[in-house]
Amino acid sequence: MSNGLISAGMHLKFNLARFKAAEKSILNKMKEYWYLTSSGERIKIANSVYDYFLIKPTSFFTEQFSLDKEIVCVFSSYDKFEPRTLDAVNHITEQLSTRSRLESICVILISKDNEVEDKVKKLYGNDPDRKIIIPFSYQEIYNSTGDSLYLDKLRRLFYSKDLFSFNSPLKKDLQFFGRSQLVTELIQKHNTSEHTSIFGLRKSGKTSVVYAVQRKLDLENKKYISLDCESPSIHGLRWHQLLLKIISSYKSIKKSNIRIEEDRYDEINCANQFKEDFLKIYNSTKHEKVLIVFDEIERITPNTSSSDHWKNGNDFILFWQTLRSVYQEHNYLYTYMLVGTNPNSVEQSQFFEHDNPIYASVSIHYLPCFTLEQVEEMVNTLGNLMGLHFDKEICVKLKNDCGGHPFLIRQLCSFIHKNLTGKRPISIDKVSYNQAIANYRSTLYEYFDMMLNVLGTWYPEEYELLIHLALDDKETFDYYAKELPSYVDHLIKFGLIERTQFGEYILNLESLDQYLKEKNKFKKINLTDEDKQQEISLRRNRLEKKLRETCKNVLKIYHGNKAIDKVLSALQEKRRQTLNSNTLETMLHPTKSPLFFIEIMNLVTREWGCFSNVFDPIEKSRFVFMMEDINKLRADAHAKDIEMHDFEQIRLHFEKFEKVLSY
Repeated sequence: MSNGLISAGMHLKFNLARFKAAEKSILNKMKEYWYLTSSGERIKIANSVYDYFLIKPTSFFTEQFSLDKEIVCVFSSYDKFEPRTLDAVNHITEQLSTRSRLESICVILISKDNEVEDKVKKLYGNDPDRKIIIPFSYQEIYNSTGDSLYLDKLRRLFYSKDLFSFNSPLKKDLQFFGRSQLVTELIQKHNTSEHTSIFGLRKSGKTSVVYAVQRKLDLENKKYISLDCESPSIHGLRWHQLLLKIISSYKSIKKSNIRIEEDRYDEINCANQFKEDFLKIYNSTKHEKVLIVFDEIERITPNTSSSDHWKNGNDFILFWQTLRSVYQEHNYLYTYMLVGTNPNSVEQSQFFEHDNPIYASVSIHYLPCFTLEQVEEMVNTLGNLMGLHFDKEICVKLKNDCGGHPFLIRQLCSFIHKNLTGKRPISIDKVSYNQAIANYRSTLYEYFDMMLNVLGTWYPEEYELLIHLALDDKETFDYYAKELPSYVDHLIKFGLIERTQFGEYILNLESLDQYLKEKNKFKKINLTDEDKQQEISLRRNRLEKKLRETCKNVLKIYHGNKAIDKVLSALQEKRRQTLNSNTLETMLHPTKSPLFFIEIMNLVTREWGCFSNVFDPIEKSRFVFMMEDINKLRADAHAKDIEMHDFEQIRLHFEKFEKVLSY
C-alpha cells in the first residue's frame, strides 16, 4: 500500500499458519491479486466448522467495480455444498456487521464443491435485497492464472444483477440510502419517551424506514411491537380487543410468565386491566421501554378506516384515551410510532365532537425527498457495481424527473439497466437517458396514478390545487395558497411541490408536471379560440369513434343479423338508398364510417330501449340536448369566436360522455 494505492499482498499480521494446507495454497494464490488484511477466525455452527478471512480490493478492482472496503471471504472445506453453508455465511457477516469498513454488498464463498456457483444460483436466486454471493471453487483458484478469473466472475455476477429493482419495502441496510438521519432521530425520540409519526405518499419509503428503525432496535437489543393496521386481523378488532392484542404481544416479546385475564378486556374493565398488566409484565423481567408501531394508521382512524367501528364509532377515541392515560402516568413503559399516508389521526383536533387524545402530542415527520447528493450516492453506489456510471448532469435529471423520490429513481435506473446494450462499464450519457425516460414514461405514469390515488381520495382539494399549478393557473393556486395555506403545506410535505427562492410554487417532479398536463389537458383555462376549436374537434372525434363502436356492439347483441336494418331504418330515405349496400362493420367502422354525427344520434334515440342502460344516468332528452350542443360547435359550423360559457358547457357534456362510456 503506497501513495493511497492498494496493491496485492498480505498484511504482516495475517496468520497464515492457522489455516490447513489446502486453504494456505488458495490464500497464497489470492495474495497475488488481492490485499489480504485479516486472517479472521474459525466459526463453529452446529456440527460444521468454517474459516473466514478479510481481503481488500486492489486499486485496479476498486476502479472496475467501486469496491473499496474489506470483503468477507468464507471457506467451506466440505466436498459437497449444502444450503446450511449460506446460513453460516449470513451468520458470519451478521457477526461482523458492526465493522464500518466492511463491504456490505457482497461476500466471497470458496468451496471444495466444483458446482458451487450453480448451486448458489439455484438457492439464492436474484433477490436484490440479499448480499451478492461470489462463489469460487478450490479448483478454480488452484488452476487460475492472472486476474481474469476474478474479473470475469465479478463482471458476470455484478453486471447481470439488477440492484435497482425493488417493488417491496427494503428489509436490510444493504439497499437503504438517504434516510439514516431520520432513523436515528426517530430512535432518539423513543429513547427520550417521545411519540413519533411518519407520513408520505404510497411508495415513498415509509415501511422501509420502519424496517430500518426495527433493525437498529434489534442491534441495540431493544423491544418493539409492530401492528399492520391494514390487516383485517387488526382493524377488524374493537378498541378493547386491540389493547388485548398489544398486551399479549408485549408479554410474548418480554418472555414473561405473567398471566393475562383475557375476560377482563371488555369495554368496562379494559382500560384499568391494560395498565395493570403492562406494569406487571414490565416489572417481571428486565425493565425496558417498548416501541409500538402502527403501520397504515389511517385504517383505524375515523372517516378513513376499513371497519365501521373505527370509521364511524368511538373506538379511536377510547383506544387512544387508554394508551395516552397509561403513558402520562408511566412514560417509561412505551412510546408509539404512527405510520401512514393520511395524517388526520394526529392533525385533526376533534372527531365526532370528542377531543382527539393524540392531537398535538406526537411529533410529525413527512418523508423528505432525496437531495442531489443522496441521489448521486444511491445510483452510483449500486450502479457502479453493475457497470453503470451516472455523472452529475444525469443525477440532476434523475432528481428533477423523479422529484427526489427514491422508489421512482430506482425504477427508472432499473429500466435503463435492462434496456442498455454494449460493453460495461459504461457512463450513461444524455442521449441514452433521454431515450430511456421517453420509453419509460408510460410506466412512470402508472406509478403516478398509484401514488396520487390516495391524494385524490383523501385530499381532493389539494389534488385540484396541484392540477391548477400544473396547468399554469397561478391565479387560482396563489389565491388558495393565501387563503388556505394548509392545502399547500400538505403538498410541500408530500414532496410534490416546492417554493422557489423568488416565492413561486413549482411542481417538484418534471415528469409529474407533464403527467398532470396530459391527464387534465381538457381543464386548461385561458385558451385562444383556436385552442378551443382544437379541443372540441379532438374530443368530438373521440366521442364519435366510441359511439360507433358502442352502437355496433349493442345492436349486434339485441338484433343479431338484423342490426344493419336498424341502422338503415334510422336514416333519411335518400341517405338510406345511398348506403344500402354497406355492411354493419363498414357502416359503424370506428374511423371509416359514412354516418354523420347527427345520424348516430338519431340511431341511438330511435333504439333507446337498447341503449338506455349504456348511457345511464343520462336520460333520452338529455342525450339529444348534449349531442345537439356538441354538433352546433363543430369546426365547420361555428363562428370564429366561441363564448366561454358555451365552451364550458360543451366541456361538461364531453366529461359526462367520457365517464359513462369509459374512454
